[in-house]
Amino acid sequence: MRPNQTKRLLQTGKPALGTFCLCSSPLLAEVLGQAGFEYVIVDLQHGESNAGSLTGMLQAVSCTPATPMVRVTSNQPADIQRALDMGAYGLVVPMVNTRGEAEAILESVHYAPKGVRSWGPLRGLLYGGGDYTEKAQEELLVIAMLETAEAVRNAKDILSVPGIDGCFIGPSDLSIALGFPSGLAEYPQPVEEAILTIRDAAVATGKAPGIFTPSVAAAKTRLAQGFRFVCVDCDFGMVATAAAAALRTLRG
Repeated sequence: MRPNQTKRLLQTGKPALGTFCLCSSPLLAEVLGQAGFEYVIVDLQHGESNAGSLTGMLQAVSCTPATPMVRVTSNQPADIQRALDMGAYGLVVPMVNTRGEAEAILESVHYAPKGVRSWGPLRGLLYGGGDYTEKAQEELLVIAMLETAEAVRNAKDILSVPGIDGCFIGPSDLSIALGFPSGLAEYPQPVEEAILTIRDAAVATGKAPGIFTPSVAAAKTRLAQGFRFVCVDCDFGMVATAAAAALRTLRG
């Protein structure tokens, strides 16, 4: 089966840099994949892609060196299995709050006897290789999103589940969950403390701590703090930022 290079990096303690693709554009997804990111996440939760456009998006990322990943809409077997069948080599699963919810992800990811995934990988087989069924659970990258107060309390328990490869913090959702606004330039101390609590739980359980960062500067800060699965902005944000910067420069 094709090696999952992002999972290899994380397993050896090295950082992996990626980004979200919110726009439903295979061409843009391919551009991101060719830019040098280790992974590109097609976003079904908040982006404009859907089940009908997912295959084309994953095909676009798959023709680049980047690992094709999907943030599914929810922790449901149908959502998870469809993404994997269409060739996702990694999953980001939102709103994981308990150990039981983490175990449910793996039930959907693994074939019997470890799980209940129904056989029918389609593009997963084409992209992964002929031994996909036997080796999928070794190569697929499974990342649980911890973004609520409950998830902070249960972080170590969640991340101790075998098969969960790491966590991913959505700082805006976490900020809202703790009673603060989203999109702040600097997060309040309770939010930062919760972020570091999750990081420490990942380190303690031997899993990769991950987080979304809205800028290169923020990504550097999180890397220095020990985060390894670091997502740098998204296609939408990068285009908006670059366009505004160009106009500021031209208009003096």
